[in-house]
Amino acid sequence: MASGCDAHFRPHCRVSGYTPPPMVKVRRPAGVLVFAALSAVATHARAQTSSEPRTIDAARRTIKGSTRFIGLGGAFVAIADDTQGVSSNPASAAVRLPYSWDAFDYSFGIDLSIATWLPKNDIYNAPESTSSGGGGSLFGSFAVLANYRHAGFGLGAEAEQNVASQETQGLSTKLTANFGLVRPVMAYGYFDGQLLLGAGLRIVGFSLGGGQGDVPLTAGIGYTAGLIVKPKLQQFRVGVAIEQPINAEIASEPGAPKTMVHIPWTAAFGFAYQFGSRRLNPAFVTVSDRARRNSAGRKPTPADEKKAKQELFEAYQKDQTWYLLVSTELALIQGGSDLALGSKHDFNRALVSPRLGVESEIIPHYLRLRAGTYLELAATEDGHSRMHGTGGVDIKLFEWSIFGLLQPFDYWRLSLAADGAKSYLNTSFSIGFWY
Repeated sequence: MASGCDAHFRPHCRVSGYTPPPMVKVRRPAGVLVFAALSAVATHARAQTSSEPRTIDAARRTIKGSTRFIGLGGAFVAIADDTQGVSSNPASAAVRLPYSWDAFDYSFGIDLSIATWLPKNDIYNAPESTSSGGGGSLFGSFAVLANYRHAGFGLGAEAEQNVASQETQGLSTKLTANFGLVRPVMAYGYFDGQLLLGAGLRIVGFSLGGGQGDVPLTAGIGYTAGLIVKPKLQQFRVGVAIEQPINAEIASEPGAPKTMVHIPWTAAFGFAYQFGSRRLNPAFVTVSDRARRNSAGRKPTPADEKKAKQELFEAYQKDQTWYLLVSTELALIQGGSDLALGSKHDFNRALVSPRLGVESEIIPHYLRLRAGTYLELAATEDGHSRMHGTGGVDIKLFEWSIFGLLQPFDYWRLSLAADGAKSYLNTSFSIGFWY
């Protein structure tokens, strides 16, 4: 089970005597390179006895993230926003949230989570010929996002430690992997925020250890880019994101053949449509914009701005009606590396994983439900593909403003999500605020 709480803070001016609160939202936890931990340590010694260089595939094909990301089956590239979108689509840094009404705004998120395991829980979708034992994972992430009108800058940092056991010829080996991932991204929304373009870096560092020798700290860097099309006042979005492959050489003894850790290129294409009267792509309007409109040409006073902010808040609350969001995604992952979990790849082509998610606030202001599915592809000649089913729920809890600090968004929320497949189960929960 994975659990997390993301403290998300956003400054605002006062509205009718109160200040809108810090926002607590779940972020997507680090989706990092657990696959490499098993394959790299298990093959590191063998690579040094061969005259041919080896490449280790470090792809991760199960989804891991926030309760919303998991509940939607990972179909997130078209609807990515806020700090949780930094790791899904760099263009998300320019998405202005419907409750952000200042020209300059910022937010940050902190996520801490613990993954526990079940007996025979096949986290890595290992081939049947590989005997895997139990394992566990600890990870945390931090992201900060700053916006000025339609420009955005985001920085995400993730860290994860994974421990797993593998049994070979009756001997049990404990494998440990430590990963770090940093994602600086920049984005801008053209045509009044209807076409968002973003780009950035993904900087990866990792170290591996186990019974067959330790792998010291290794690092690599690659580029990422994305776009989101969100026509104003329309009910659909289109998203695309790509990540450049990363190759990092593992340190070895002098004269020994090279062992490379290869993080494959990825690409994601998504389309989302929202049914119902709630707007998926509302126009971005600042308090100053509304105050100038209301003042009919004269310079707005502080009282005008207070009134304008109250109007925007009331309009946002009125728009929170029933909706049904359908999000789709086609994720592509490079295939063709030499090794994965100690077995040769059977695929010299891109692996294609379709994803589908639905979300609905079936009881407006009180209850949201999510469901999704995605295909986890086999990556080795003796591996197998798995179809996953996911689900999630947001439940509105009690009202507590923490002595007036959180008004008017002062209702708490419990979020739950699960991802299940053959020999696999991952669950998550979080506590946050209702929006």
